[in-house]
Amino acid sequence: MMRVALMHRRLAGGGTEADLRRLAAGLARRGHDVHVFCARADAVLPGVTLHRVPIVRAGRLARLVSFAFAAPRLVARERWDVVVGFGRTPRQDVVRVGGGTHRTYLARMRAAGLRRAPLGPYHRAILWLERRQFSPGGHRRVLAVSARVRDEVARDYGVPGERIAVIYNGVDLERFHPAERAALGPLVRHELGVDDGTRLCVAIGTGFRRKGFDLLLGLWRTAPPPHTVLALVGGDERLGAYRREAARLGGGVAVTGPRADVEALLAAADVVCVPSRQEAFGNVVLEACAAGVPVVTSRRTGAAELLDGPLAALVVEDPEDLDGLGAALARALGPEGPTFGRAARRLAERLPWDAHLERVETFLAEVARER
Repeated sequence: MMRVALMHRRLAGGGTEADLRRLAAGLARRGHDVHVFCARADAVLPGVTLHRVPIVRAGRLARLVSFAFAAPRLVARERWDVVVGFGRTPRQDVVRVGGGTHRTYLARMRAAGLRRAPLGPYHRAILWLERRQFSPGGHRRVLAVSARVRDEVARDYGVPGERIAVIYNGVDLERFHPAERAALGPLVRHELGVDDGTRLCVAIGTGFRRKGFDLLLGLWRTAPPPHTVLALVGGDERLGAYRREAARLGGGVAVTGPRADVEALLAAADVVCVPSRQEAFGNVVLEACAAGVPVVTSRRTGAAELLDGPLAALVVEDPEDLDGLGAALARALGPEGPTFGRAARRLAERLPWDAHLERVETFLAEVARER
């Protein structure tokens, strides 16, 4: 049995937060003593001990920096076999990188003309914390969720390749299953106003510009796939602006905001699109594959590394290439769609969540033995 400490400011949410919750609960089920240190214990994790880290709640910069230093100090009061940081904390045994480096994110946004220099104090603080956590004193090993992330960490911060392990995420093959299409899909399609004979393209994620959802809106503005409704699902600080833009496009686009029923959305979808400018992995890619739904994504999405065989044809090299994006969507929505869907399910079946959990458990045990 290992005594494991996991640090992350938030528990509620998708992406990294969902990965943390599943990993913590999974390790606890396997008999390990798992503790999660977070600023707000806003989730229930069976068998896991939650520790609330006091932080300064005077704006996002204060929340970021106060947790970054308070969490490791609180963890250091006890003995652990392995300490894992899921966010930006300056000291841990393992840095689990599930979102890519902030340095590369900023570079992608600048290249797309979506961010100007100079940086404000919040982004400068994130970069400073990244430098600390990827310095030799900030970690012993790095756990990357894709080869893309491994390469970003090595390139941006000079971490030697032998200290970085790549372990792809897994997927719940029961929650996301093609059989759910008949049971869950019709109600969601009705709710979104998708008529019979109309296709549904779903894009799910938080932070619309990083996810490339503005590019999808641009495609629907200029050359939308015929008879296809676009649903943008997730949170963004400019959600109201996206809804106004969708309203100007008529009934062809729906912006729903965050939703927890991802399996129902995928059951309703004819295609899922993940045209990210930067994406460490992209769990929704695997979830759509498990649901038997074709996925159009960009080469900048970590999960694209897994899309082989016929699925590779739906990977767009540059998400800013709207012609290429439109062509990939047309192919996914065309006669080959069922073939893509079956290939997607076969791919997902190679990556079950339990196998991912076992690989992470083995990796953490190796790190613990090195102490």
